[in-house]
Amino acid sequence: MKVAILYNIPGESSSRSKIEMEAELEVLETVEGAKLSLETKGIEAVPLSCSLEALFSLRNFDLVFNLAEGFGDDLRAEPNVAGFIELLGVPYTGSPPGALEVARDKGLSKLVLEREGIPTPRFQLFRTAEEPFCLDFPVIIKPVLEDASIGITADSIVRDEDDLRIKVARILETYCQPALVEEYIEGREVNAALIIGPEGAEVLPISEIVFNLPEGTPRILGFEAKWLEDSPFFQNTVPICPAPLVPELKESIETLAKRACSALGIENYARVDFRIRDEDGEPFVIEVNPNPCINPSGSGFARAAAAAGMDYSKLIERIARSSLDRFGKGDIWMETKGQDGQYAGFSAGDLYFRRVRAKDAPLLFGWFEDEELTKYMEPSSSLTMDQLEVSILCSKDEDFVIYRGDVPIGFASLYERTPCTGEISYLIGDLNYRSKGLGRKIVEALLDHGFCRLGLRSIFASATVENLSSIRALEGAGFRRIGTRRACSRLGECCLDDIHFDITKDEFLARRT
Repeated sequence: MKVAILYNIPGESSSRSKIEMEAELEVLETVEGAKLSLETKGIEAVPLSCSLEALFSLRNFDLVFNLAEGFGDDLRAEPNVAGFIELLGVPYTGSPPGALEVARDKGLSKLVLEREGIPTPRFQLFRTAEEPFCLDFPVIIKPVLEDASIGITADSIVRDEDDLRIKVARILETYCQPALVEEYIEGREVNAALIIGPEGAEVLPISEIVFNLPEGTPRILGFEAKWLEDSPFFQNTVPICPAPLVPELKESIETLAKRACSALGIENYARVDFRIRDEDGEPFVIEVNPNPCINPSGSGFARAAAAAGMDYSKLIERIARSSLDRFGKGDIWMETKGQDGQYAGFSAGDLYFRRVRAKDAPLLFGWFEDEELTKYMEPSSSLTMDQLEVSILCSKDEDFVIYRGDVPIGFASLYERTPCTGEISYLIGDLNYRSKGLGRKIVEALLDHGFCRLGLRSIFASATVENLSSIRALEGAGFRRIGTRRACSRLGECCLDDIHFDITKDEFLARRT
């Protein structure tokens, strides 16, 4: 099983300030955490920075772990990326494009919540600073299309109209988008993390944000409190999980979280943020976050998972398996074995055949570029290291790095597969292991894999007439000569004949009895 971990980091041309890039760079830790978690399951996990080339390569993966929150410097293209993956027909984690589009627009998502009778603070959208104000003070002002608390600071709470006009104008100028003005709910702040699958939504233990701030400082989770570790707002904003909630309030929040995600069409995993009004204890949904931060070291989602008894590796597995189930591909995960399992590789005596991964490109490139090692092989079509890595990512062949003990000694492939047949080739790349009689062992291992694991009925191979060691290995493993292709392999200035071989499954099994 191959998983692409797709992510995006805006460049210097983006609208993000240097400080706001703190919120964007956390994805690198998430990528590494997801990669390590998947690899512990014997799954090849390949980080891919979002680009056109990366997007088109996704069709060669079994699952896309979609952490991309934009495309290049376009931070509003998150729904477009999910839509492209959906068009490819590849399963992916997170919400579909429609839900991402609605949820990223705070005004639109609140309209949907209101329509469904889900309590959310009253709000107004300001496209100019002069629009009439018709709410009650105090209010909180936010950019309508940003996430990660970007644009929210300690002075985002406004208590009079003059200050309102100034803060709205600042949002309009700084972020080039409307300002959301929302009635401020004085009270506790909690959030509910959900894992959503075909069988329904599971709400993980609810977290609370405890504000140990000076008297008169607004109790809000602004940008500094969320991202800047040296800030007093960060240091005095303490998350606790599970939150101390009476059973009735806990049940109400869980129900509202599920309803909010359902109303917005959110799938796979999400976080719903609430304020609990001091006055009467009523919970209000303040934001619904599809594809929320799942950073292993600081995210509320990972904290909630840990409180539910899930380590980070298990959380990544739950998200991945839930997304595969959503696309009706849950059996792909069930087939995945551990590092020594059938789908990661196989052993043959003292040799171990491990499936080729993108990280093997430097090793293979060195072998393929050695003219002495490859003089009897067709020239490699991968002219550069990057091209070889892409070739590995896109390959549907049975390609293996051969190990003896801990030492990688060669490469083997079963390719040109049909339901009935396939072709094999191999290369002993480590000179210390050449002329040791390993060729026949490698060929026999590939035959066993092709016939007994893949169910092929025949396998064929070829060798240039001067490649005597390969001819001996093939014939020693039971291949028979079926013909000659004349003057087809170039060696220096000469064009040499290729001898063609094949063997059937029945012939192979007869030799083993």
